[in-house]
Amino acid sequence: MLRFSLMLPTLNEEWRVRALLDSIAAQRYPRDRIELLVADGGSTDRTIEIAQSYGAVVLPNPIRRAEPGAAMLLGHASGDVATWLAADNVFGDELFLERLARPFADPRIKAAFPALINTAADGATTRYFNAFTDPFNHFLYGAATSPASFRRVYPVKRETADYVVYDFAAGPPPLVALAQAFTMRLPYRKPPGTDEDDVAPVETLIAEGHDIAFVPNATLEHHTVGGLSDALHKFGPRFRARMTDRSQPVWSRLRSSRSPQRIRAYLWPFYSVSVVLPALAAVNGLVRDRRSEWVYHPFLSAAFGFEFWRQAFRLGWDRLRGRP
Repeated sequence: MLRFSLMLPTLNEEWRVRALLDSIAAQRYPRDRIELLVADGGSTDRTIEIAQSYGAVVLPNPIRRAEPGAAMLLGHASGDVATWLAADNVFGDELFLERLARPFADPRIKAAFPALINTAADGATTRYFNAFTDPFNHFLYGAATSPASFRRVYPVKRETADYVVYDFAAGPPPLVALAQAFTMRLPYRKPPGTDEDDVAPVETLIAEGHDIAFVPNATLEHHTVGGLSDALHKFGPRFRARMTDRSQPVWSRLRSSRSPQRIRAYLWPFYSVSVVLPALAAVNGLVRDRRSEWVYHPFLSAAFGFEFWRQAFRLGWDRLRGRP
């Protein structure tokens, strides 16, 4: 039976990590086939104590950030497969690992990823993120952001009752992130230059011709943000960082992407605050997809767009005053 190495970066996560650890403990999968590894970035709360109480091996993460922490854990993973996790994840039910393991019976499959779901506790912003990702990346990637629309973009290579293998190489790169329980056969090391990126390694796998399975019956709760204000609080500094640091992962991905996607990246700040264009996109999406999350699209696009411009004006003002 497949042995899982579950890899979890943490930093002061005591208020939410227990839900994930409870969902791991509730798995019907054999306990001796689950290895739980935590890379902690120096928590000052009870995160380490809580993780150890669930049997986790906790290792220090001197870089503190999540992506390098998970990359470090790869060197300690002893399972047949490694699963990237984040503290805002919760396994959807007690059969999550059993279902996620099934595609690996096919030796052609290099990796697999689950379906993201919402719960009654999730608000509009989280529901939108789980359906489409954030408004910026949704505009960049379009239908390639969600398994719900993958069939409009990619041919199906093969399909079973347990999983689907799309021909991702036949279209634009999909937006599939490692941090939402992406599971990879071991041994594996992230490509050079991707230590801070949890999307580019998946694009590399596709470019190398590997098969990746989507497992719709393996469901993962992704409680990504607490609401709109929480989302803007998180993304505001990211916008500023992208304007000042060309080594940010998004820029390296755009440099290697197709020119239409690069053009869309520069158009998004204007599209997002236009109101009319996101509203038209939402109406079209509602009619085509019958997904209620499209209702939020104009409002979230505008909120994120205005936050982008707020950060841009602040940056410009700081530079005029000689501040770094």
